Amino acid sequence: MIIRTRWRSAAAQLTLWLIAAGSVLYFSQQAYVGAHGLVASREFEAEIATLSAKLAELKAVREGFEHRIDLLSSDRLDPDLLDEQARADLGLLHPNDRVIQVR
Repeated sequence: MIIRTRWRSAAAQLTLWLIAAGSVLYFSQQAYVGAHGLVASREFEAEIATLSAKLAELKAVREGFEHRIDLLSSDRLDPDLLDEQARADLGLLHPNDRVIQVR
């Protein structure tokens, strides 16, 4: 009877140690490669760098558009830009213009 109790307590201890070790291994693995782990954070940082570069590019494009819009303001109207835009919209050419068709 005493031997069975010792085996039972030894088996219970072994089971608890195995469950604890398994839990530690599982959570360690998840901390490294899980959805919020180290590998995922490196991927997020790479994506952030890519999107930041794209944002800078889009900001430059927007500044270009804002500059062109600013040139069309009533106090700073650029006649060349206005003439170019009117010709493009109406499809008209000046007699001195040269047209190069790109195919």
